[in-house]
Amino acid sequence: MASSNGTEASKVGEEKALRASIHSQGGGVSKAEVESLKQQLEVAQQWVEAVQNEKQGLELEYQQFKQIALDKENDFRGLSDAYNALEQDNVRLEQELKTLRAALQEGGMVSVSPSSAELETAREAGRQEAQKESEGELNDLLVCLGQEETKVERLRARLEELGEDVEKLLEGIGDQEGEAEDEDVDE
Repeated sequence: MASSNGTEASKVGEEKALRASIHSQGGGVSKAEVESLKQQLEVAQQWVEAVQNEKQGLELEYQQFKQIALDKENDFRGLSDAYNALEQDNVRLEQELKTLRAALQEGGMVSVSPSSAELETAREAGRQEAQKESEGELNDLLVCLGQEETKVERLRARLEELGEDVEKLLEGIGDQEGEAEDEDVDE
């Protein structure tokens, strides 16, 4: 490309020299010289256009390579960050390993399971949670029992209004399950 630039530059220089000589001769130029000059001008314009096209192509290629370089730089940063995180984890694990080895060399115990105090705390928390759930269920059952007793009282009052002997109707109703259990025991 440098040699073509030099050749083209020399052509442009020749054109300037030719124009200067034409002006110095008093302007007497033949048609053949004009045609020759037109052809040289056309060649020079084509060369300029080719150089501009090549320049645009090189600029486009430059932008593409610049974008690739930015992408690679971002990739490198991501890999660097990941490596640094791994390095920090490695340092932490090495320190933990040294601590465990030191504890073992001193004859100490290395706890890999929860202590009895931790287990007891967890059991107590479980008991409290179960008790809360049981209390909630018990409260629900008491509410239901109260609603059922209210229904029984209303039914009793209604039956008495209709002239029914409620005590006679209720005889044996609650005892049927009890009688069935007593029969099973006798056998």
